[in-house]
Amino acid sequence: MKRVVIIGAGGHGREVADILRPQVDLLGFIDDRSEIHGTDIEGLRVLGNWSWFEGVDRSEIAVVCAVGSPEVCRHLTGRAESLGLSFTSAISPLAHISSFARLGDGVTAFPHAVINTGSVVESYSILNIAATVSHDTRIGRYSNINPGVHLAGNVTIGEGCYIGMGANVIQGLSIGAWSVVGAGAVVTRDIPARVTAVGVPARIVKEERGSG
Repeated sequence: MKRVVIIGAGGHGREVADILRPQVDLLGFIDDRSEIHGTDIEGLRVLGNWSWFEGVDRSEIAVVCAVGSPEVCRHLTGRAESLGLSFTSAISPLAHISSFARLGDGVTAFPHAVINTGSVVESYSILNIAATVSHDTRIGRYSNINPGVHLAGNVTIGEGCYIGMGANVIQGLSIGAWSVVGAGAVVTRDIPARVTAVGVPARIVKEERGSG
């Protein structure tokens, strides 16, 4: 079994550590904040920054990105890929993952998340606490599906989307790449790429978000 390093020592990283502790040999965190290097966070060492990987056998280590921002996640996972690091997923034993769902590399599924039959969750995406994904829904890589989000069947979430806490997306709709859906929103029609949509029903309030 490979030993695991968590990229990011913030609150999200601590939550990911709680998921992984019973399952793998956790070495600690990598984080760019020099002021926390060498400290312990809830029993795990902050090992240093990315240069730490230069002094170890990377073939024996797997990483998981524990950062909630899709843009930052894309940057950090790209950096890990360039070092030849492999990725592990962090799947809570309290999550329900259908045996007929497909998950990419480095996916995180928090307690009480549900991923139902025929669904696809692409690499480096996050299914947070009590998020539900109904049948045949597809979630693009780097996306963050926040706590309490409900995605109905046959929904398509593009790459790098951020779906705010408690939002709902009804059957068969799509949300374009690198878009944000605000907390509590109800999506009743397709949302294009690189916009922010909020409200009930969700309406676009900002365009050309991000650099996806």
